[in-house]
Amino acid sequence: MSHWSSARVLSLRHPESLAPGGIVGGVIALLLLFLPGHAPADPSPPLTPESIRAHHEALVEISTRAGGLDSGIRLNRAGGEAAEYLRSEYEAVGLQKVRLEEFHPNRWWPEGYELILLGGGGGSTDVSLNAFPLWHCEGADDLELEVVHVGFGTSGEFRGVDVKGKAVLIDMKRILHFIASHRYTGALERARDKGAAAVILAETRVDSPNGNPVGSAGKIRDGEAETAKLFPLPVFSIGKSDGQKVRVRLEDGPVRVRMNLAYSVSRTRAVNVVGELPGNGKIDEYVVVGGHYDSWFDGAIDNLGSQASLLEMARHFASVPRDRRDRTLIFVSIFGHELGNDEMGHAAFVQQHPELRGRTTCFLNIDGSGSWGWEEKDDTGEILPTGRDDKGGIFATSWALAAIAYEAVYRHAEGSWGQYPLGSLVADLQGPIAEAGYPSLLLISKHIYYHSALDTLDRIAPEQVFRRTLMNIQVIQNLLDSAPGYLIGADTNPNRAPGSAEPRQADLGPDDLPANPRPWSDQPPSGLSIHVIPPHPKVFSPVIVWPGYWEADSILGADAISWDFGAFRRAKRAIATGTMFFLPGTKTITLTVTDSQGRSTSIRREIRVSLR
Repeated sequence: MSHWSSARVLSLRHPESLAPGGIVGGVIALLLLFLPGHAPADPSPPLTPESIRAHHEALVEISTRAGGLDSGIRLNRAGGEAAEYLRSEYEAVGLQKVRLEEFHPNRWWPEGYELILLGGGGGSTDVSLNAFPLWHCEGADDLELEVVHVGFGTSGEFRGVDVKGKAVLIDMKRILHFIASHRYTGALERARDKGAAAVILAETRVDSPNGNPVGSAGKIRDGEAETAKLFPLPVFSIGKSDGQKVRVRLEDGPVRVRMNLAYSVSRTRAVNVVGELPGNGKIDEYVVVGGHYDSWFDGAIDNLGSQASLLEMARHFASVPRDRRDRTLIFVSIFGHELGNDEMGHAAFVQQHPELRGRTTCFLNIDGSGSWGWEEKDDTGEILPTGRDDKGGIFATSWALAAIAYEAVYRHAEGSWGQYPLGSLVADLQGPIAEAGYPSLLLISKHIYYHSALDTLDRIAPEQVFRRTLMNIQVIQNLLDSAPGYLIGADTNPNRAPGSAEPRQADLGPDDLPANPRPWSDQPPSGLSIHVIPPHPKVFSPVIVWPGYWEADSILGADAISWDFGAFRRAKRAIATGTMFFLPGTKTITLTVTDSQGRSTSIRREIRVSLR
């Protein structure tokens, strides 16, 4: 247990109202939002699922005007229209000093592209694949190439395959719904280094191409972009059914594709949308609430639902009298996460706001704000609905911030949640935000259709975004009411501002996290599944594993999930992890999940490891 003094993070403005009923009870009490005299004023007009949905629908409508794979809020007309909508709504909900903060990134843009699966001598005909280029890659001019398949692109799957001068077909799925598997396996870099001429990423779950950058548009320095550094090969994404077409043809003999990708790179204008709610002057700190407003395709979960939520959070806190806001609130809609945080608005925001360094209580990232859940059945490619909210995750840079998140999740969540290891940073928190030393917190969920053209509004119920909005409102209120300097001083971010006025302070610990007052289950963990890539690994080559789903009584930390890979292999505690086998044969992987009551459930999966 931490010392009672550590709980100063959560001391509200009237600490005399807190009874010292033990450490755990005290921490829980300190976390409660609606203490007498501290409930925020009712928003006007009232916050409802419908008020959030209206913004959500408006932003998705802007995103989808271009239609098909051209949909999305990028460096295009939709980007400008979305920024103007947000600026107007920032003013309408009552924010002050609303402005567009300009910067000038490089705009990589595909002017035309195609990927054709060529017919062969067996009577097969040419087929136009539904392909989408990955951003910031090199082009192709009527490039005709032989295709070779390397599975998920691990070192073992590349072993013995001649890829030089060929198009490499790489299977792809998203680990924990949001991490592209090729980032774990290093498949793109391996293809490049072995002399491949092009890459085709084939989804194995979702029947839609994916959006992602693979190169760099050039880092932002003082509002201007440096030289772009493109990935040196053309890279296309295709959906599940098109990937299967290519694999089936490969079973019958050599396969060739023809690809074209014409692109341009130019300097352009982009903006972050910023608004403020000044504090009462009692505490010289800022609470920054922000998330990105750019999107791939419709972008309903990523990240337009969060922008709709952010607008109604801003309306809520604008209705709170200034004399009850002990810190200044800054709301920011950031452009460009999908194109690279270093290359877009995240870098610009940090550089344009040096006053925030060392004085930010927390950067609360609003991203992935609720949807229905879907999971792949084992590794079959079949996607099944869970019938519940998609599982959520907490990312925090201190246990004190995690404690605030736990209390809000337990009050409002319906479904499974996990906490990632302290200091893990994703979404808008990667790169410039982390490097600025801001204490950071994120409550996030991304369904299985994330970053695809199937990320549509019908996959999200208004009540799901509403509940996440209430969670984040509770978090913001606790951030506003926290003790001066504590969340800055106790933060574990290694980039904490040198010479900060706030001295280091003792953080809480995992034992101080509040318990779930209404456990989500009275049974041991259930519904477990194991995902493995590649499904047929080779010796001396990585094997990556993660849980597909679980139901448990409370939020599960990484230490609640353990993996056993058999004799002579070290067991590991992690949400996603991996191993390597040095001898061929049948191997057993065991996943054990333990809940807050100490109840455990284990499942096993066998895989066959081969020599080559």
